[in-house]
Amino acid sequence: MNRTTTVAAAVAAVLAGGSAMAQPSIPQINAVPAANTINIMGSSAIKAALLSSIENNFCGGSGFTAITSNGTNTNFLGVSCTPASGQATNGGIYNVWIRYEGGSVSGYLPIVNGAPVNEISGSALTANPITINGASGVNGTDDSFSVSAGGALVRVIPDLAIGDVEPKALTGNNYPTAYQTSVWGPVNNGGMFSLASKGLVNEVYALFVNESSGFTENPLNLSLQTIENILTHNASLTNWSQVLDVNGNSVGSGPITIVNREAGSGSRAATDILMVGDGCGSAGKSATLFNKGGATAANQYFSTGDVLAAANSIAGAITYATIDNSTGTQASKTPNMVMVTINNVAPSNLAAANGTYPFWVEAQYVNNAASTGADSKAVNSIVTALQDQATTAALLDINVIPLISAANGSGTLNATVHANPANSAKVPTGGGTATVYVNPYTRAGVTCNNPSYSATVTP
Repeated sequence: MNRTTTVAAAVAAVLAGGSAMAQPSIPQINAVPAANTINIMGSSAIKAALLSSIENNFCGGSGFTAITSNGTNTNFLGVSCTPASGQATNGGIYNVWIRYEGGSVSGYLPIVNGAPVNEISGSALTANPITINGASGVNGTDDSFSVSAGGALVRVIPDLAIGDVEPKALTGNNYPTAYQTSVWGPVNNGGMFSLASKGLVNEVYALFVNESSGFTENPLNLSLQTIENILTHNASLTNWSQVLDVNGNSVGSGPITIVNREAGSGSRAATDILMVGDGCGSAGKSATLFNKGGATAANQYFSTGDVLAAANSIAGAITYATIDNSTGTQASKTPNMVMVTINNVAPSNLAAANGTYPFWVEAQYVNNAASTGADSKAVNSIVTALQDQATTAALLDINVIPLISAANGSGTLNATVHANPANSAKVPTGGGTATVYVNPYTRAGVTCNNPSYSATVTP
């Protein structure tokens, strides 16, 4: 869900309640009070879907200003608007700031340790885009990003944290040990393990291989055991000439280079758990993703776009990301990357929802508004829009919804949701042209769990 979202211009149309709101100016953004400010941190995989949902649902599809970052770090952004009717408690303009630098850990760890980290400061913004400098591998671990033009950063604890996996999945080998405790707080596996979260949406992942040269099979069709051996370098499996597909055929030649996200990334944890089995089982499993050069920050990448770009430049490289990165703008940036078929099943939303494709997770969220004093109604509105039939159908990046309770605590989803994948899986109502599937399987919020069939839902 790292597809770039095009920002729509303000619509000069008359709405039911009056004229469309004008896009907030920088002075208006500066004047937004803390009560109307929402800070979101975490998953880079859900970036585009989250941004689109905020713009089109929370802001009503018009009259919003999108704030972006340039310089050497573009993993900070924001949206400013007067919320649509019923989306927030307070009147006036709201600022929603989003940080996906660092991925899931940047949402969970500040809450667990009570350690604020950098986000764009609305009151200090002077230009759009704001120029933020710092490399993830160098400045991410101590959060030492700086602004050279356009405003300033401010340290805050997130009001809403989003992770690709549940917080307790980011323990053991997936705990962000490279993150400096002087900034991010003490190593706190226990706190991460006990932080409660709720299901948000399903994310479908794939392994991506740079097949620019040396391959005789495209796409690769590999067994789970072969994938585990590749990702762990088990039996010194370091060259594609040693790899056989599910039918026993050679797939090519050339070195295998594993390009990893940093420990603390939900994408990395999902891959480590589901493709390697790390930490799962009654006694736990010690195997873990192989780290070229060791698990130092300099050898890891801190966002989905960064890891795909790195792998795209190395023939034979293998990495992991959500499947929406195989199409659209991101795919045009990384043309060498091809998704791997697993046990004869190609990655797709339908295959994940009908139980034939294993590489999917239940993304989670933590609503921290009660602790930060943020507008909980606004936070719930943002979460709920990602789970609602009437809005999700327009988000091409979200194509699987889990059978989970609504953010409003009612115990059911907000509307009659989309067709069971055993049927046509067409969207019965709602905007857009995307086909959205309800996943009748659940891991019950624990990535290690084998999926269990929970129910059948039809329109």
